[in-house]
Amino acid sequence: LLFIFLIMNFEINNTILCDALKTLNRVVPTRSTLPILSCVLFSSDGESLRLRSTDLEVSLEFSLQASIQEPVNIAVPISKILSICSSLGDEKLSFMVSGAKIEIKTEFGEYNIMGQGSEDFPDKVFVNENKNISFESKKLEELIDYTIGSTSTDDLKPSLQGVLFDINEAKTTLVSTDGHRLSKIEENQNNPLSKKIIIPTKFLKLVQSFLIKEQKIEFLIGENHAQVFFEGVKISTRLINDSYPDYEKVIPKTNDIEVLVETKKLINSLKRVSVFSNKKTKQATLIIENNEIQLAAEDTETAASAKEKIPCIQNKEQKITIAFNGEYLKEILEKSKTEETKLVLKDELSAALVLPKEQKSNKIALLMPIRLN
Repeated sequence: LLFIFLIMNFEINNTILCDALKTLNRVVPTRSTLPILSCVLFSSDGESLRLRSTDLEVSLEFSLQASIQEPVNIAVPISKILSICSSLGDEKLSFMVSGAKIEIKTEFGEYNIMGQGSEDFPDKVFVNENKNISFESKKLEELIDYTIGSTSTDDLKPSLQGVLFDINEAKTTLVSTDGHRLSKIEENQNNPLSKKIIIPTKFLKLVQSFLIKEQKIEFLIGENHAQVFFEGVKISTRLINDSYPDYEKVIPKTNDIEVLVETKKLINSLKRVSVFSNKKTKQATLIIENNEIQLAAEDTETAASAKEKIPCIQNKEQKITIAFNGEYLKEILEKSKTEETKLVLKDELSAALVLPKEQKSNKIALLMPIRLN
């Protein structure tokens, strides 16, 4: 008789494992020609259990507390193991690995999954020749939050699928644009390097989700990669190797019509009026005259329309009618986090600037108008 003994590799609390898997799943690509990328690599060094997922661009690694009996090194399909863990409570899981077979035991059940060999899983990223730039977590959250919504999802414009970090010895400037809008925010700080890098949106969204407690965040910047470390977590990304448009050229310098408005009033008015806008264009028209903004939207397909008036202060007695994507304008206003906003305009076809009233503000947003019918 041939007996096969399954040796227990490790035990781990399900809640700890499940929380890590949910975050790791954000990196796993939804569609890929490489089946191994739909797995999470489980590996241990005898002290902690390491879990890593990657889409070949962004990589996320957790180091988890576990009771390790035997080393493990196997790629596990995330959909299966996440489904199991999500439906279990706060209990202990025992893992036994034999070849590609993974057996998971709880007090009341056992589950078997087929894994894949670790040799096909992409290698770890090591950032060499690195330089560090550091941010306070609260400040980094503000910088990412202000720019992340303006990046592009267009595969034909890879440079716009991330945020430009324009770093010099005195400050770091973050810029993002999708061709319709642009967001720019500056942070004065001493940096040990001067460099322009484009960091993918996906990586920044992941980093943002870890900026919960106040701490200093170190960005390691290498030739082609960047890395950030949190407690028990390492996030790496390939930098976007493309040239970024000259953003300073795009920001208008000759706009001379200034309209000051209460930010909250404009946001609330846009929320209501935009319900009646065309679902495709999301057009909201602003008619500015006699220190008043009339907001209007209509959808000819459903015969729906809305109009509202809110007070403003103009620097010129000049009527101007300009239309924007109401959703874009609302997002910019919400992220400016200021009591009063200044709209700096030229005419109905030129790019508009949306600025916080405070002159010393480090934020600039640009929005292209929609051509009026």
